[in-house]
Amino acid sequence: MKILTMILRVLLGLILLIPILGAFGVFPAPTADLYSDPNGWAFMSALIVTGYMMPLIGLTCALALVLLVMNRTALMAVILAPLTLNVILFHIFLNVTPVSLESSLGWALFLLNAYFLWLNRAKYKTLW
Repeated sequence: MKILTMILRVLLGLILLIPILGAFGVFPAPTADLYSDPNGWAFMSALIVTGYMMPLIGLTCALALVLLVMNRTALMAVILAPLTLNVILFHIFLNVTPVSLESSLGWALFLLNAYFLWLNRAKYKTLW
């Protein structure tokens, strides 16, 4: 079980690097042709235009990555949960593509975060 958890931590860390590098401008800015639905592009362009949302997402992913490296997966999963949920809901409602790299990474992020939330469920009893 420890080996599986270590492998999943590495995979989650690699997925978390993508928005961090995107926030630092390593990847090109998204364009309308990447989105199958115009509403998806409208939502994404609104996030970009705010000027603070993409750096905030990158900072949140960086914090989650640091916590992941420090093996603080319980806190990492809680911090990452709202972002993960928003990514999944975006792909369900605003960017309806049957199969794409972005939606696959979104579902992988969701499943990995769900795994770490479940793994640490005993630590969350005090929250409830």
